[in-house]
Amino acid sequence: MYIAVVTGAFGMAAGVTGAVLGLVPALVIAVLGGTTLGFFGKALLTVGKKQTPAMAVPGKVTVSETQIPMDRIDALTGLANANGLAAWFSEKAQRLTDDGKVIFILLADLDKADEIERLRGKETAEAVIKEVAKRVAGFTGSDGIAARTGNDEFVAVAAVLPANALEIVEESAGKLAEILCRPVDLGGGTIWIGGAVGAATGSPHDGDGILVRAKAALLKARKLGLGRFWVDGIS
Repeated sequence: MYIAVVTGAFGMAAGVTGAVLGLVPALVIAVLGGTTLGFFGKALLTVGKKQTPAMAVPGKVTVSETQIPMDRIDALTGLANANGLAAWFSEKAQRLTDDGKVIFILLADLDKADEIERLRGKETAEAVIKEVAKRVAGFTGSDGIAARTGNDEFVAVAAVLPANALEIVEESAGKLAEILCRPVDLGGGTIWIGGAVGAATGSPHDGDGILVRAKAALLKARKLGLGRFWVDGIS
């Protein structure tokens, strides 16, 4: 009987040991499996986040796209506003000076913008303003900036070498004045527009001063009539 009891005890111990040993691999596999899936789950989530592009609304400039503060951008046209233009003068002046360049400013005035809105509606007026903004932006070159500084006032700034400055600014002002008077075809009809241009040139560090002289030149151009221009210092 003693032998039977001992034998039975050993049998029970062996059975428990076997059961435990049977559970251990299962537990280890479960733990390792959970850890592995968790790791790859995080990795896939991370990859998914990296590969998901930021959504941008067509026709709108966002901070994520350009890193330009929104208070520097004209919401309607996407050009710089007065704040953006002032910031550009401050941030770009030294680099342009180091490159041995000067800047010129073309100040364009769209004639009777308020009248277009009154007669044709806000949507049409905004379409015209956007078109004029595109035309002005074509005069900035690779180093310049275009801005809308008023409802009907637009600015193009370009950097040029000093030796060519006066010749280029006069040619550019005349060309912009002519382009400003080209009609705008909106599909449903043609809108005849006009305007004048004032221009000035000088050191990149004197952006505000050049702008003042360009405004004075614009007043003189307005007196001459639509499609006319005036360049400070040479007209």
